[in-house]
Amino acid sequence: MYADNVLRELFPLLTALTAAAVVYAMREQRRRRMQIAPPRPDIAMREVSDTPALLEIERACLATDDPRVAFRRAAIENAVAALYLETIAECGVENTGEMLRAHTQAWQALREYLRLRYDDAVPDDWFDHFTRVARPYIREKVRLTREFALHLDEGAERYARIYDELLQELLQEALAAPQKKSFVPPDFSHS
Repeated sequence: MYADNVLRELFPLLTALTAAAVVYAMREQRRRRMQIAPPRPDIAMREVSDTPALLEIERACLATDDPRVAFRRAAIENAVAALYLETIAECGVENTGEMLRAHTQAWQALREYLRLRYDDAVPDDWFDHFTRVARPYIREKVRLTREFALHLDEGAERYARIYDELLQELLQEALAAPQKKSFVPPDFSHS
């Protein structure tokens, strides 16, 4: 009977301690995940790719005040070029494959370099968020630009310029996003 009373009185304390331990473990796991710890901070681009264009990008980016942001911009610029080429190819324009492959390989190499040197690449991060949102923007911009070119529809041209502004805002957000921050994937469903 005495043991039952002691256990009954200790149960709330044990429950609180267990809850505190769980919260601590979760906070510690998040802290470790968010800690910036590049696997290879001294890596050179030639170890990721020997493409002259990427070696030139590395040289230019390392000469800036904030090389990590410069590498982000280069990755995004190559991804944007790849998204435009992908969309243009879907419109039936031929001979885009080689350039599409080159830009895709460039942004992939830059992402790997950012991950290794700066610990700046995680799933659903600034880059994934940018490309997920930019893809439909670029598709619509290409459609509107084509509409303007075919029918001289000035409204289409104005809307296409709006997509340029949206892409520029999205770029600025991506460049300013904290390292290792994950974004919720956008919901473009029309339900």
